[in-house]
Order: sequence, then C-alpha cells, then structure tokens
Amino acid sequence: MKSEKELKMNLKALGNIVNSRSDNLKNCYILASLINNSIRKADEYKYDDAIARLYRSFELIAQIQLKKYMLNSSDIDISILKENNVSQDIIDELIKTAEDGKIRIGLIKDYQILYELDDDLGKYYIENENKIKNLTQKRNKSILAHGLDSQTKEDYDKFLELVVNLAHKLDRDMNKFLKETKFAKFDLKIIDKKK
Repeated sequence: MKSEKELKMNLKALGNIVNSRSDNLKNCYILASLINNSIRKADEYKYDDAIARLYRSFELIAQIQLKKYMLNSSDIDISILKENNVSQDIIDELIKTAEDGKIRIGLIKDYQILYELDDDLGKYYIENENKIKNLTQKRNKSILAHGLDSQTKEDYDKFLELVVNLAHKLDRDMNKFLKETKFAKFDLKIIDKKK
C-alpha cells in the first residue's frame, strides 16, 4: 500500500528530526516538514495558514544557511562578520540595534547578511527582492500576520514556488527531505456496525 510506505518514510523522517546529531540534517527535515504542512493546509483551502507556514520556511532557510557561517540570527556575532569582510556600514547598523547585549535580526536582514557573505541564497534574494517584498507584504496583510486580508491560491502558489526554489538552493537533497516528510493519505471507510 502506497500510504503505508509514505507513513514509514514519515516515521523515518521524524526519527531523523529527533535523533540526528547533524543540525543541518535535522533542520532540513524540519524545513521540508513545514513546506509539506503548508501544502496540506493549501489542499484544505486554508491559504492564510499555508502562507504563514511558508513565511516561517522562508525565514528558516536563511537561518539554516547562516548557521553554516556560525551565525545565529537571534545573537549575531560581529567578529564573524568582520572576519568575513562584511561592510562596516552593515556592522554599524547592527550594533545600533543591540538589546541586552545581543543583536537580533529578522528575515530581510538575514538575507542581506547572506548577500554580504557572497552566499548564493543572499544573491538570489537581492536579485528577486522586488518580487519577494511583494509576496511578504501580501503575507503581512494576512489575518494571521498584521492585517485582515485573506490570501488566495495564486498568492500561495507564488510563495510556494519561491520557498521551494530557495530550499533546493539550500540543500541538494531537498527532494529527498520533501518526499520523506510528505503526509501519508489514507482512504477512510466508515463501517456501519448496525448492518
């Protein structure tokens, strides 16, 4: 049965999330699971919810990539930025935002720093910045973010394409992660016990 095979793959993926000693492997499985969760929500016509999950996926992609440079977006180490020749203007801008001795950055700054690090994901973000800002602004107007607008299938499809494209740039095994975290679907039959 196809659904049994899918369920076994799901269990294997969950095992990797829980037991993997590789942060990158664990994070790629979590990312793939989030993307598949968004697809499941879109299949239920819950586009606001689906896009909220894609937005988190979009953010997670940058965070996973920053870890490869030993950077954490909730506590940026300026010395690492200096070692990697990040512009002093960016560093000065970040220092001004420090609170409680920590520099925390959000999604846009994550990708800008990746660009400063000459990273392919940062380059992709900058090359597609207008398209991406349009997508994220629509998401920000969603009832699950900061507004009252409902998202459409078209909004979802555009965001999904962006996130999946970036996910494949993040890790060449992303197809495997997406396949293993895809939700198993079962055909349920209701049995009438009265008969």
